[in-house]
Amino acid sequence: MTKTSFEDALMLNAIRFARFLVKILPYRAAIKLGSFIGDVAYWGTKRHPVMLKNLRAVFAGEKSPAELKKIARESFRNIGRAGIELLHAPDMDKAFALKHIRVIDSQKVDNVLKEGRGVIFLTAHFGNWELLSISGGLLGYPMTALAREQKHPRSDAYLNDLRRSQGSEIIFKGMPVREILRSLKAGRIVGILGDQDGGKSGTFVPFFGRLSSYPKGVAAFATRTGARIFPTFIFREGVDSHRIEVEGPLIAPPEDWTNEEKEKNILTQFAVILEAKIRKEPAQWLWAHRRWKSTPDRFVLVLSDGKAGHRNQSLALYETIVRQRAEDGLGPERTHLKIIEVQYHHEFFQKVFRVLNSLFGGRVPFARFWAKMFLTPASYREIMQTYADVVISAGSSVAGVNLWAARENAARSVAVMDPGFGLRHFHAIVAPKHDRLKKNSNVFETQAALTQVSKEALEIGSAALGNKISLKPGSKVVGFLAGGDTAQIIFEKDIFLKILDSLRLGIQENGAQILVTTSRRTPAWAEAAVKEKFAQEPLCPLLVIANEANRAGIVLGVLGLSDLVVVTGESISMISEAAASGKKVLVVEPFESLRRKPKFVDFLNLMENEGLIQRVTAENLSAQIQASLASPARVAVYPDSERLREAAQKISR
Repeated sequence: MTKTSFEDALMLNAIRFARFLVKILPYRAAIKLGSFIGDVAYWGTKRHPVMLKNLRAVFAGEKSPAELKKIARESFRNIGRAGIELLHAPDMDKAFALKHIRVIDSQKVDNVLKEGRGVIFLTAHFGNWELLSISGGLLGYPMTALAREQKHPRSDAYLNDLRRSQGSEIIFKGMPVREILRSLKAGRIVGILGDQDGGKSGTFVPFFGRLSSYPKGVAAFATRTGARIFPTFIFREGVDSHRIEVEGPLIAPPEDWTNEEKEKNILTQFAVILEAKIRKEPAQWLWAHRRWKSTPDRFVLVLSDGKAGHRNQSLALYETIVRQRAEDGLGPERTHLKIIEVQYHHEFFQKVFRVLNSLFGGRVPFARFWAKMFLTPASYREIMQTYADVVISAGSSVAGVNLWAARENAARSVAVMDPGFGLRHFHAIVAPKHDRLKKNSNVFETQAALTQVSKEALEIGSAALGNKISLKPGSKVVGFLAGGDTAQIIFEKDIFLKILDSLRLGIQENGAQILVTTSRRTPAWAEAAVKEKFAQEPLCPLLVIANEANRAGIVLGVLGLSDLVVVTGESISMISEAAASGKKVLVVEPFESLRRKPKFVDFLNLMENEGLIQRVTAENLSAQIQASLASPARVAVYPDSERLREAAQKISR
């Protein structure tokens, strides 16, 4: 006996025993037994995470976790009750149906049937959908139901006998279409469950804020037979009573439309009605199905630690995902972004949460409790009210929050840079070589820090800035990106002033123009020095002091318009941005190099060995500017594009 046949025999005996219990138990007691079975299934099924993910996708911004769990549990109870009622089907009669089931707006169906036209009940796994076809036979509306054959044939045959017990006809999916057409042409009612995922070849229409796949065929049946389509739903009322609501008929699309257009129009109408019914009684829908398995939509949550460099690295990965999905034929509107800045009550809590994640390898017990305790109410609430398929963060201070948010959504968790703990618990880690992470299938190693600099971004940035400033035709352009103090490095005034003098001398000797921008980190004294040197300089058509007027897109514009980029050497992110431009890059340090961390030194050495940057001093900067402008443009290609592409494929599929 094969495993499947053994399972089939076991299941058949269990169903027969359950049928025996249903016959001897009072009806209401049997229904309560179904509720208990649903409770057991709720805690024991592997579908539990699927249900909660679906519920968060729909209601994350509207309902609390407790409310979502209540809906999920009640949904399982409803399945248990429905199973008991199916077992009771042979014992039902018209009196039972009149007592326990009421039908709303059935007259419009009667009118169509009197005309001899077929009717399609387009329904969903809602309430006790099995009872919908069974009650039809009892109330004078015998139905032909479309069903799918299951992998356990004997058990499936027994259940189908129960479905047929009150006059319903069963047509299996995969049988000739003519069986369905025959029923409709004979003026019968055909019931079709139309709410499950239709796969990649299905018809995609909006449903709860994303494109959702629906099985095809409904429009073809209606068009070829003249049948009218009535969205029909059965609601449970109390323990053992039901209400059938008949909506429609749906508006028939114009005859000259293509079959594809008709299908999409009909299913869009159905999706709007179904969504309204689910919002009305969410616990009565079958949430355990992977309803959005085929959706092209992806929701990306970027968690920021408040550092612009870290946020930009996360956004760089997001933009890579968007470009990768575009190669697969998915427009940017199919990838949705939400950015949340993670804020702790106190820096101490940030450290405690990091220690907890280190101790438990990124899987902190009762993580929601700790997150609620450590995060500000606004930050905690915003994360809990956001659904995501992918969670991205950069920096170890928010890596634990990343894993928690990903578990809440059954989402993919992605860390940019070394998260500091629990590497195997992240779906993907995109980190530069100088982080020295262990080789693993989920680790994607890059040469430099991620940046938002790309060919397309540079073209847009240079065009925008070029329209605002006047550059001399044929003149070389030097871009100067001045950073500032960090937690480890403080700019030294005498060295920085030498750098400014060398810059000015370098452009004057070469007749080059210079585009200057400072950063938010630039100290006030350094900003004053920059203005003194370049505010009145005829060869400087652009001077931006970020702390006075930080204009969006300036860095991209400067990088795009420059032939040579000079950048201060305290920031991995800023150096990586300059290198990603494909331009020649000179890195100059307005401080003593001995203050650098070994990891930073590794980064600089690697970038220089790859020919992506050249390290210079304040003393030789002028000469290096002259040499660089006189030599051919850099031809080195930014080396991380392929690894980022691989990471994006893994993350977004």
